Amino acid sequence: MSSGRLSANAVAVAAGVDSNWVYRAVENGVLPEQHFEADVIVIKVYRLIANFVWPDRPRQRSKKHHIDTWQLSALHAARDAVTDPKTTPETTLWIMQDSVRVAHTRSERAALESVEADGHHPSLLDAQVALRLPIGRWIDELPSLLARIPKREPRRKAATRSSRPQNRSAA
Repeated sequence: MSSGRLSANAVAVAAGVDSNWVYRAVENGVLPEQHFEADVIVIKVYRLIANFVWPDRPRQRSKKHHIDTWQLSALHAARDAVTDPKTTPETTLWIMQDSVRVAHTRSERAALESVEADGHHPSLLDAQVALRLPIGRWIDELPSLLARIPKREPRRKAATRSSRPQNRSAA
């Protein structure tokens, strides 16, 4: 992937979200002012987790909330996965209340989802709520999504009065 800068609108279009999500993410410190390709994946994850409430941690919707540690961890993991050479279309981001895991292969996913080989220890995911996000597929689709974003031509400045040729006739 190239490291070209993107507009807030381009990030939103590529992520399939309204541009207000990008501006909100900048306002909350989730995205920097200058946007890059990894921000498309970050904003997709942010859109999903921004309003997520864990079943045992109710919160008031009318109150403004700061980004929680679990959300920051998930967003950093998503950003890191974009440039991680181990990332494949099978890469999955698991988000739990107290941790975040990235599994790059089916065997890594199976290790997270399955009980220990001895059968006496539960899997990491047993008895807890977990979000499973297919970030590898999203990252794999990113170049084609970015290629479809129309490139805008620079705006032409309107001619000002001082730059227009003046027709002066002798009186």
